[in-house]
Amino acid sequence: MQQFLCIHTIPVGAISRKQLAEFAEAAQHDADVRGYRSFMSPSKGKLVCILEAPDEAVVSSWFHKMGLPVDSITRLEFEGERGTVREAGMMGAGV
Repeated sequence: MQQFLCIHTIPVGAISRKQLAEFAEAAQHDADVRGYRSFMSPSKGKLVCILEAPDEAVVSSWFHKMGLPVDSITRLEFEGERGTVREAGMMGAGV
């Protein structure tokens, strides 16, 4: 599956840590998407997440189904961690 970087602007304080955990859990049990990572700053009204899915339309549809507004969805080609850059989705794959 491909990875997508998703950026959301939400009203300040509108989503709690518990709600973020519920979104993350839902993404682990969905047939079409799989949650990879998420980052949230409720005091600034920003949420960033990385989802794995077959294509952008599936990601967009999932957020719509979850009632979460989305500013942008970008397919990732590369990812880096602590000085190592690889093709997206390959971190921790032993490659």
